[in-house]
Amino acid sequence: MEKVINLSSKGISAVFWGGFGSILRALLQIGTQIILARILGPVEYGIFAIAATILSFSKFFSDIGISYGLIQKKTITDNDIKFVFTWQVILGIVVSLIVFFLAGPLSTFFNEPRLVPVIEVASVICFINAVCSPSLNLLKRELDFRSMQVAHIIGYIVGYIFIGIPMALNGNQVWALIAAFISSEAINFILLYRKARHPVGIVLRQHDDGGLMSYGIKVFGTNLVNWIIGNVDRVIIGRMFPTAQVGFYSLSYNLVSSPTITTIGVIQSALFSTSARVQDDFNRLRKALLTMIGAVTLLLFPVFFGIAAASETILHSLYGASWLGATELLRPIALAMPLYLLLGMATPLLWVAGRTKTEFFIQIPIAVAFTAAAVIGAHYSLEAVAWTVFGMYFIRAAAILGMTCRALEISLRRIMRTMSGGLITTFNTTVAILLTDFGTRELTAMPSLWLAADVAAGVIGIVASLWIFPTLVNRHVAQLFEKIALRLPSGTANRLQRFLYRGQMKRSM
Repeated sequence: MEKVINLSSKGISAVFWGGFGSILRALLQIGTQIILARILGPVEYGIFAIAATILSFSKFFSDIGISYGLIQKKTITDNDIKFVFTWQVILGIVVSLIVFFLAGPLSTFFNEPRLVPVIEVASVICFINAVCSPSLNLLKRELDFRSMQVAHIIGYIVGYIFIGIPMALNGNQVWALIAAFISSEAINFILLYRKARHPVGIVLRQHDDGGLMSYGIKVFGTNLVNWIIGNVDRVIIGRMFPTAQVGFYSLSYNLVSSPTITTIGVIQSALFSTSARVQDDFNRLRKALLTMIGAVTLLLFPVFFGIAAASETILHSLYGASWLGATELLRPIALAMPLYLLLGMATPLLWVAGRTKTEFFIQIPIAVAFTAAAVIGAHYSLEAVAWTVFGMYFIRAAAILGMTCRALEISLRRIMRTMSGGLITTFNTTVAILLTDFGTRELTAMPSLWLAADVAAGVIGIVASLWIFPTLVNRHVAQLFEKIALRLPSGTANRLQRFLYRGQMKRSM
């Protein structure tokens, strides 16, 4: 019992620190992205976007997934860690060299000669990510999200604020982004290894390496299919559209996907690490999934629907008139992110339930169909590709969530009941933002005032919905927020608890 309670406490702590770090990182990313996008413009941003897509693909080959076994195994030894580290170093070196020597052909494929030196220099990131993986997964195993978030945030601040922005102001163009990327990843690695100082040695084989390799290959295969689904659109766009158009698409995607991916990373790691310890207790797994779906639907769905509703205002006020070409791209991509969150929460519980093969095989036809649809859409317009992305995430979320519900024996009705409060709040908030955006545009020509009014309408919409309809906060979500509230000052915690449980008290009357 004490072990279960301790895991629950560590899981809540992981979500708390992960959530706090995610919010801070999202704000930093958006802030630096705005500054760099205004300085560099769509073309430079497009070149970096193509290079980043290549590196994200190569990252999977510099980490085939064996380091994930450090989380999944119930007990690990020093030899397990050395074995994983050895193969991460080997793979990191090999993949970095392959990317370096393929710089020429890749630049030809994307019709952008300026990519050659950019890819050559940035190839070192493959090695950095590979050797960083053992430290990162050891910290995930211990649910030490505080250390992970601190390392990520410090690395990002140094890389992008103290190196990237000054270089951009100095006229270094795309190299400002490359320098920021490399330095951020390097500092992150140093800080993570310093916190999870693991044994280092050469172990090419060991008696239990089959388990780690087998699990790693399954994770690698699944992640590779996930990469295809998540990035093939950018490969197609990079190949078929001018670099400036790539910049528009990349900025739209990064604006909403960066905080989404950060949030998913925290939720998945917390769910996977805690659920792996209680993988035979389906009641706890069901509660974990329903709690996270309810919380995310209530808090984050309104945000992304609000972004879609005010996409032109956001781009005009934050990035300037030169980025308005991204308006029709931002809407469908923003609407796709809530679906991405749903499938991101379901995936780790599907793995814990022993359905990694099922997920892998069901996503193969999705990847093939999406690739074909994206190619067809690209022959019509960039907007058609963006809406294809939305359709893909809808199908993918329905498939993964459906499989997880079957594995955990959760009915669709129960899922919809859990989401109902968030969906009602999302509808009310989106309508408030749309009306406010239309009204402020009639009253003033200042985009900054449009945005301020839209943000205020969104906040008021969420708070008013929860105040007028207290039953929108279901029991599981209220309990989660209560545990997080206990880490706040006592006065704030008490007021938050009374607000959260107004709906529960109303039901009992």
